[in-house]
Amino acid sequence: MTIRYDDMREATAVLMQEALVALSAAEPEPVFAEYVGRDGWWRSSQETLVVRRRRRWQHPPFLSSYDWWNRLPQMSTFRAVLASHPELSGKVDTLIGFDFSATRRELSVVLIADLLTPLVEAFGSYIFDQAFFDDTYERVEAGLLAPTVRLVQAVPLLGFDMALHPQVHLGDGITIRLMTDAELSAAIQTGLPDQATSSTLSRSVSRFYQCAVVKVTTYPIRVGEVAGHVNPPPSIDEDVSRLQIALRLVCGGSVTIGRSFQMQHPDDFDASFGYSASLSWSQTPDLTRPTLLLSTAEVASIQQLMTMLAAPAVTGDRPLQMAIRRLVSGGSHGLPEDRLVDLMVAAEALFIHGAGHGRTREKKVLIAAGAAILLDRDQELGTSSAGISGFMSKAYDLRNHQVHADPGVLPSMSLLNGSRASTLQPVVTDLERVIRRAVTLAIHQNVVATPPLHGGLGA
Repeated sequence: MTIRYDDMREATAVLMQEALVALSAAEPEPVFAEYVGRDGWWRSSQETLVVRRRRRWQHPPFLSSYDWWNRLPQMSTFRAVLASHPELSGKVDTLIGFDFSATRRELSVVLIADLLTPLVEAFGSYIFDQAFFDDTYERVEAGLLAPTVRLVQAVPLLGFDMALHPQVHLGDGITIRLMTDAELSAAIQTGLPDQATSSTLSRSVSRFYQCAVVKVTTYPIRVGEVAGHVNPPPSIDEDVSRLQIALRLVCGGSVTIGRSFQMQHPDDFDASFGYSASLSWSQTPDLTRPTLLLSTAEVASIQQLMTMLAAPAVTGDRPLQMAIRRLVSGGSHGLPEDRLVDLMVAAEALFIHGAGHGRTREKKVLIAAGAAILLDRDQELGTSSAGISGFMSKAYDLRNHQVHADPGVLPSMSLLNGSRASTLQPVVTDLERVIRRAVTLAIHQNVVATPPLHGGLGA
């Protein structure tokens, strides 16, 4: 950065010196106090956050008075120089921000918060340091002249982690990345599930709650009132919903989405610490089965599926949409019994069609036959049609045992490879792999005739 207006810098420097002299006459030394909490949390380790604690100058009450500033001899000269540069003077004592959200920027606040306070806090006294002032003024001038402002839109991914850093690009400016401290602070305040607070000044946040889908959009800066209709920024919620489905299909696990929020980019000049958030319902994931994004091949599959999920041939297919909803809903359940029921509802939606089929006793036959035809020797599952058919038949028997609370003996349990299982959990894990693959193939069949990309079928 460079200083564009030397006369403005000199007039401001003299004003700051006069202000410091007047302050030292009123109180020999500045008074400082510990400041806690209003600007959020910061990471002290990977999963432990602590409240920000800072040493802040306690402003004397008279400092916010325009009368006090106007009594300084240099103030009239400062105002005259400022008025000679409308590109600067037009950016204070007016509304500043986005077309859809602006706040008033007062000249007195700029003088106190952005120029005077940094000088006092840097040295702990009312001493004027020219080099430090020049750096401070340069940042303020650049901030006042900034032609744009940035909006951060974020949706936390819950029950998720990835091995790809620093971020994954999904297109249209949307990325998956670790949240910054400021973004994680906003996510905590909007509400994260299952978080234990060890004290009022610290908080534990699982690493599986620290990534988010983020879009940063740059807008021309708004100055003053805006006439006419104002359009809010386009939401990324639909993109995130499709991403959640694609993540479940490609990577498995239990990823859910948290409450979306938006804020001005914290690095913008005099950016507010505030944010706005939706109050939408958020489902808790099963952290024993987090969704892990591990490779660029998986990213390519996810991007392809996100595009296909928006296609009319997919959105208009009611059975497929039901299967997707049950797969996503069931994936976050902790109990394998609950997951089993949802997964078999998805299987019914995929493989049972036609009038009257819902009333027959042949559901198991229809599901087993449909799955066998679709998934015979599928390279992701590596199982024959007979193996698929037998596995789905037994899974349907298990489903009936759970749904009807059958007090009899639990039906025999087998894995996809034909081996016996002693507990329900591994059976449901294999069943989820089958349904995920079936849904993925159904999506591709609805949109294109080519087979899907292979990014791996996680457990």
